[in-house]
Amino acid sequence: MINGKKIREFRISLGYTSRDIEKLTKKGRYPTAISKSYLEELERGDKTNPSLQKVEVLARILCCKLDDLIVKAEY
Repeated sequence: MINGKKIREFRISLGYTSRDIEKLTKKGRYPTAISKSYLEELERGDKTNPSLQKVEVLARILCCKLDDLIVKAEY
């Protein structure tokens, strides 16, 4: 499951808006596009299970590891 709060934290710390992320991913530099509304749904927790490809793209843009964006299961 994705950690939307962490996505938002990384995004804001880099000075990106959700529109900036959308523009970056739609330019064709990445294998998948992420719309502003989709990103906002992830950050709010409305969507919790994005494709691995989308998480990889977010991690690259946000300069973090995949693990930083995943909710750790506690056993």
